[in-house]
Amino acid sequence: MNDIDQDKAPMTPEEQKVYQARQKHRAIIMAGLLLSMVVLFYFITIVKIGSGS
Repeated sequence: MNDIDQDKAPMTPEEQKVYQARQKHRAIIMAGLLLSMVVLFYFITIVKIGSGS
């Protein structure tokens, strides 16, 4: 570890719960954005294939 990590006190259980809740919220948002992009690319592909024939 570096010096910065050694100077910090470990998180309290309350701080850890808040930190994990933020991580979970961020992960859910990222999953939603990824799913939106997948759906968008799918529809773009369908439109391109449909207009190409």
